[in-house]
Amino acid sequence: MSDSTEALVERVARKTYQRDMQGEDWEMSLAIDGLLSTGESEFVDAARDLIDRQIELQGTEGKLGYDDPKPWLDDGARAQSESSALVNGCLEFYDRTGEEKYLDAARKQVEFLLDEATRLKDGTISFASEPIELWVDSIYLVALPLARYGAETGDEAALEEAVDHIVAQEKLLQDPYEGLFRHEWRETPNTYPESTFWLRGNGWAAAGILNMLEYVPDDHEHYDTLVDSFQRVCAAMLDLQDASGLWHHIPDDPWTAKEASGTLQFAYAFHKGVELGLLEEDAGYVEAAERAFEVCKSVVDEGGSVTRVAVPPGGPDVPLDVASYGQGWFLLAADQLEG
Repeated sequence: MSDSTEALVERVARKTYQRDMQGEDWEMSLAIDGLLSTGESEFVDAARDLIDRQIELQGTEGKLGYDDPKPWLDDGARAQSESSALVNGCLEFYDRTGEEKYLDAARKQVEFLLDEATRLKDGTISFASEPIELWVDSIYLVALPLARYGAETGDEAALEEAVDHIVAQEKLLQDPYEGLFRHEWRETPNTYPESTFWLRGNGWAAAGILNMLEYVPDDHEHYDTLVDSFQRVCAAMLDLQDASGLWHHIPDDPWTAKEASGTLQFAYAFHKGVELGLLEEDAGYVEAAERAFEVCKSVVDEGGSVTRVAVPPGGPDVPLDVASYGQGWFLLAADQLEG
């Protein structure tokens, strides 16, 4: 007899906070979000321990965590955006406790992005200090935390920066014919160093825009652009789901591996999109989400690890393994579908 979802969630959550996440930032941020989604005091306390440690390590520039060099960036480049995802955990614990240290930590990280980050010629925050590039990851890791911070603190500059970032992403990375997002665009030369329609990248886009819409007023001049972008990527992905319920690592290439973290992102985004009235209830999104989550239950091993997760940096040929964000997305999808 297979385990219940409740039992799987407990196993995955326990394995998540037992992981060695030293040196992680964005990966850990999804683990924190997932632990929080369980609502269990044991796991919420574990999430607080994780975010407290990242605040202790916050550097002079304002970036949370260790700010270690990233092996997937060019020598000398700085990852400007990846620690920004931890702003969500800071704001969550500020909301829960009222302790100013959490708001102060979020403010310092946001100020770094607004005041110090390297930008494209059009003003959009670059993923790294060099080369100047736009990565689809930043929809979730940069724009979403900026939007939440802006909405919750009344910082209009942060909210507008978040919206402008999505508008730039829609223009430069979302294919006008397919509706899917490419991985990354480089300003000079004007090219796509990684042009594939990467599964988790499209998951970052769908889930990131969806959650951002909770913070953007519906009378904002770009609100409809965000909704349209979200709906187009979801419509494209709905047609690409494998009969197994999983999606392929490169969604339009059936010869690539079936991958769990992106599948969980779309289970989450499809279900929540219908719940919020942004996706049509009778278009098959809920059924697709349920198939996706059901098959992902089977990739959880006896120890609570979510397997079949593509590891960083996420290009076409990366291996499948276990990662903190895979753990987090399982917990978030479980809460959305069955919480």
